[in-house]
Formats: sequence, C-alpha cells, structure tokens
Amino acid sequence: MDLKYKLHSEPFIFCSMRKSIFMEEDILLFFREPEGNTYVVTKENALAKKIPCKETWALITVETTTSLNAIGITAYISSILAQHKIPCNIVSAFHHDHLFVPFIQGSSALQILRE
Repeated sequence: MDLKYKLHSEPFIFCSMRKSIFMEEDILLFFREPEGNTYVVTKENALAKKIPCKETWALITVETTTSLNAIGITAYISSILAQHKIPCNIVSAFHHDHLFVPFIQGSSALQILRE
C-alpha cells in the first residue's frame, strides 16, 4: 500500500471523565463510553486543567484519503508497527485514519511506516 503519513509535533493524552472541562476547540477526539467519556487533548491542555499525564501519545495522520469501508488498511498499519513492538491505537475518521503511538516512539514509528 502506498500511504503517506504525517507526524504531529505535540504530545496528546487520553483521559476519561463524566463531563468535559475542556473548551470544544481543545478536544481532538471525544468518545462516549458507559464508564465515562474519553477525551483526547494535547498534553498542554491537559496540564492547564491539572489532569495528570501518565502516558503521552504521538499522533500520526495517514494523509492519504482512506475510506471507512476500505478493507485491511488498519490491519496493514498495525501489523507493521506490531512487528517492531510499537503499540498503536487507530482512529478512523471520515477522510483519514489517525494513529496514536507512544510519544517517545513517534519518530521511529513514522520512519518504519515510510520504509
């Protein structure tokens, strides 16, 4: 597959809470779960709200337009990273797929995906 990737520079965090304390424009991702709402925000926004940041994540966007009904793209990406022991959380949005990998492995993950 010929996919293009972009690594974003800022670290992100995942947090869970019942009610948002963030401004809407500060939220990259929101997902409602029975245990609490998941928010993905920059580490900077989290620290400003005094949210502890145990893990930080790098965001890699698949710049190639993908389709929600495409078969095998996320499996292809995650298998490449798994071979290199890099955890990956994939979010499929309307136009693109987005990968969250541990922040300290972001550059390595990008290089591996571009090989």
